[in-house]
Amino acid sequence: MKFPQKAVNRFNVKVSITKDCHLWNAAKQKQGYGMFSYDGKSMPSHRFAYLLHKGNISENMVVHQTCENNACVNPEHLELQTKSQNKKNYNSVRVSKEMIERESVKYLFRLKNVRPDLEEEIDNLLQYLIVEKVEEDDDFGFSQETKPDYI
Repeated sequence: MKFPQKAVNRFNVKVSITKDCHLWNAAKQKQGYGMFSYDGKSMPSHRFAYLLHKGNISENMVVHQTCENNACVNPEHLELQTKSQNKKNYNSVRVSKEMIERESVKYLFRLKNVRPDLEEEIDNLLQYLIVEKVEEDDDFGFSQETKPDYI
């Protein structure tokens, strides 16, 4: 697909290229996916990147990011998949501590119901968050030196 140079330049200015990923630095969805407006329509930035670098997308296909970074638009990390393939892959690679920190606990609980095979990984992430939070808030903010004797 051919895009006007103005649109390509506007897209590229919003991307930071690292050693592995090309990171989207503009508007993002709550889940971390980049969003780009072209021709009066908003679309995921990784979809625009695929169209720009690799070509058309068949009607029954979606663009899947093979890396774990939702903001990645590196054409080497993008491939076409069916919706069912993408859903399975999305749920298997997108579970991380950052999701929890971005208020995605409800998503993880829903994911446990949809993907029982990920239950242990999800439980470990949730437990890690709880343990980390308890350690941060341990002893109600008292340091060892200032802790009252009755605690």
